[in-house]
Amino acid sequence: MNPSPSPFPSPFPSPLSSPVCHLSCSSESLERIFSSTGSDSFLRPNHDQNLHKDTTNQSDKIVKTENRTSLTNQIFGNSHTHDILRNLLIKLSDIREDRSHQPQVTILPDFFVDRIIQVLDYPIFMNDIQKKIVAGGGSMRGYSSVDIKGGNAVNMAYSLAKLDVRVELFTIADEIGSAILRSVFLPFRTNVNLHIIKGKHGLSTVFEFSNSSISSISSISSSNVMVSDVGDNDNFGPELIESQEVRMILRSSDAVIMTNWASNLRGTELLDYVFTNSTKSVHFLDPADIERRCFEFINVLKSRSNLVDFLSINENEYNLIIKALESVIGYNNSTLLTFDSNLYPDNINAFCESAKLLSNFINLTVCIHTTKGSAISDGHESLFVDSIVPSKIDIVSGAGDSWDAGFIFGHLYGFTTMEKICFANLLSSLHVGNLFGDNPSLSEIIDYIKFSYI
Repeated sequence: MNPSPSPFPSPFPSPLSSPVCHLSCSSESLERIFSSTGSDSFLRPNHDQNLHKDTTNQSDKIVKTENRTSLTNQIFGNSHTHDILRNLLIKLSDIREDRSHQPQVTILPDFFVDRIIQVLDYPIFMNDIQKKIVAGGGSMRGYSSVDIKGGNAVNMAYSLAKLDVRVELFTIADEIGSAILRSVFLPFRTNVNLHIIKGKHGLSTVFEFSNSSISSISSISSSNVMVSDVGDNDNFGPELIESQEVRMILRSSDAVIMTNWASNLRGTELLDYVFTNSTKSVHFLDPADIERRCFEFINVLKSRSNLVDFLSINENEYNLIIKALESVIGYNNSTLLTFDSNLYPDNINAFCESAKLLSNFINLTVCIHTTKGSAISDGHESLFVDSIVPSKIDIVSGAGDSWDAGFIFGHLYGFTTMEKICFANLLSSLHVGNLFGDNPSLSEIIDYIKFSYI
C-alpha cells in the first residue's frame, strides 16, 4: 500500500550534499517511506485521512530552502536490474498460480484508433512532403502503416488484462469503435468489463521515426509524433458515468487510474468524481502531453494532491512542468533542471534532485519514465533505474502505457519500490521490442526472465 503522503515543510530542498549511492547502497530508507508493505497485497490507502493536508502556498515557502538537507539519491544500473528480476521469479510464479487474490482496477477514459506510419528515412520523408506541397498534392507511396487500438486508458487496460488483472474500463466510442473494443477484449471477457459511452472516439495518425531516420538530427533512439483528433474524449465529464453502480465499482476497486487529462477539458471534474468516490483505492494519474495546459495542470496537482497517490509522466511532460515552474515562480536555481538525454549518465544525480524538488512542490509521489531510465521520488528521496534496452525497436507508441501497467501491477502485488520500477521497465522494453507480437502475458514474462536472466 502506498502510505498517505504527509505535508512537506518546504517544497525545495537544498542541493545534494552527500555522494550518490550505487549498487552497494541500502534502499531501506526509501522502501520505508513509500514502497509497498512487504508481502501484503491489495492494502489500500484511505484518502479521507488526507483531506486536511497542508495547503500552504508552496511558493511562499521558498525562503526556507536553506534550512533543508537532502537525503540520499539511489541510482542503479542494469546489473542490479538483472538481480531484481531474477529474484522476482518466485513472486511472479506464485501470482500466476494463486487465482484467489486478483486485484480489480478501474481505468478511464480515453480510446483512440491509431494509424501507425513507419518512417525509415526522415530526410527523404520530409523532402517528399515538401515536393507534394509544391506540386499541389499527390500520394506518397512506399510507407508501411497499420491500424491498432490506442488511447492511454485502453492500452493500460489491455496490458493489465494480459497480466490477469480484473479491469473495469470506462471509455467512449461510436459503433465501429465499440466493435473494435469488444473484439480486442474478447479473450478477456471473464476479467474485463467494458463500459462504453456512445460518442466519437479519438483518431490518431502516429509517425514512428526509427533510429536511422533521425540519427542525423538527434541522439534519441526512436521517436513518435502523433496527430490527433480527440473526438468526444475532450468532453468526458462525470455525468457520463455518474450512477450508484459506478460508485460501487469505484469503492470496490483496488486501484483507480485516470489517463489523458490533457485531452479532456472536463478532466479535473472527472478526476474529482472518480477519486473522491474511491477513498480506499490507490489513485494513479497519467496526464499525457500537457503542453497546452501545463500551468493549469500544475494548479490541479497542487490543489488536489490529497487525492493522488502516484503521478506518472514521461520525459517530455516532466520537462514541460519544470519549465513552467521556472517561469512562474522565477526559480532558476540549477537544482531544478529539465532532463537532457544527451547528457546521460552524467546528469542522473541532478535529475534525481530535480525530481525530488518537483515531488516536494506538488506534494505527491512522482514517477518519471525517460528514454534512459525511470525515476521515482516522494519529495524526500529519489530512486533511478536504467532502462532495459530491447534488442530491436519495433513499436514506440504505447511504451509509457506498458510502463504504467507494470508499475501498477507491482504495486498491487506488494512489490518493493525497486521491483516496481524494474518490472515496469521490463514491460516497457518488451512492448517496444514486440518480442511476442503483442503485450506479454504473465507466463511469457516469466519465461522471458528465465531465458534472459537465469
